[in-house]
Amino acid sequence: MAKILADSRLHIRDCGIDETSSSSLPEGLWVLSRSGGENGTNQRVNVAGHSFTIGRLPSSNLCLSDTTVSGRHAEILTINCDLFVRDLNSTNGTLLNGRKLQNLTGLRSGDVLHFGSVMYALQSSADECMSSTVTADASAEAFAQMQFGKLLRRAAVRPYFQPIIRLSDNARVGFEVLTRSYLRGLETPDKMFRVAAERNVEAQLSQICRAEGLRIAESLGNTHFYLNTHPVELNGTGLFTSLEQLRDDFPEAQIVLEVHEGAVASSAALRNVRQVTQDLNMGLAYDDFGAGQARLKELFEVPPDVLKFDLKFVHGIAFSPPQHRATIQSLIRIVRDLNVVPLAEGVETTEEAVVCQELGFELAQGYLFGHAETASHWTSR
Repeated sequence: MAKILADSRLHIRDCGIDETSSSSLPEGLWVLSRSGGENGTNQRVNVAGHSFTIGRLPSSNLCLSDTTVSGRHAEILTINCDLFVRDLNSTNGTLLNGRKLQNLTGLRSGDVLHFGSVMYALQSSADECMSSTVTADASAEAFAQMQFGKLLRRAAVRPYFQPIIRLSDNARVGFEVLTRSYLRGLETPDKMFRVAAERNVEAQLSQICRAEGLRIAESLGNTHFYLNTHPVELNGTGLFTSLEQLRDDFPEAQIVLEVHEGAVASSAALRNVRQVTQDLNMGLAYDDFGAGQARLKELFEVPPDVLKFDLKFVHGIAFSPPQHRATIQSLIRIVRDLNVVPLAEGVETTEEAVVCQELGFELAQGYLFGHAETASHWTSR
């Protein structure tokens, strides 16, 4: 580090900056901005000098009174005309775009820094076109990144359960287990798995969602629980190991594993999934059938227990022309001839439910029968 700082003095001279002057860096070159800071006002601070300190001490270039900020918390350095940041062994750490700093790290316009719980966005004054919306988006992204560690460590996921009913008598025969989070910035599956994809931990998050879903599902009694998979899980054997663990943890649970149609790589891959689920006394469902390429070849070669027809088959079906209905009915006949149970997704009206039953659908789910709700909602009914 001493060598880096020594080299930085040479770089500072190269930039035409007097290293003995704390105000010689052209003001306005870099700006730290904070929305809704003290007194609810927006704050903009010029990063001036070759060493810009942040902390609770009054002598800091940026003095923050927040209790999560240490006296000497962090330092921003100018090296070779570029900006770098390092944590000064603070109690609560310094985060760069949601990740804890370990070493001296380069900065660029649009980065988001957390000093304790105080958040600032770094902006180059040259980026005049950067709007407050972009800064807000960057801040939200950084916050989501920061929260993600908690999601994996604490299994901070919140299972929701959408009912699956039998059309012949409207009896509830199961639930699809869906997952959200109570962590700000990661509330929806899209947000959670987007960050997971950036960190290559989609499979790990998917496993946590299934395990936590079944743990909460025990309060809902003896029924079928449809658990989702992530497409990346079909690469390798990690999925099988996780399913074996799931069966060990929940030996009596009636599990139906859902595989998304878009994740189908080959009949051989599906055949492996089929074999493992059978060995573990689990059902298998193909999800969103027809959402992309309807893979009839795989359907014939490796038939599942349940085939979930994508909602595009269902929406408006009560008013669709006879030819459209006849096509769907033909597909349903093929499915039933394979001893596969056809399920209609996205049923929202009574008229749609009636037509689905007439066409041969056995099961259905959708807002008509219930939104995805917490377990306590269904146990209280």
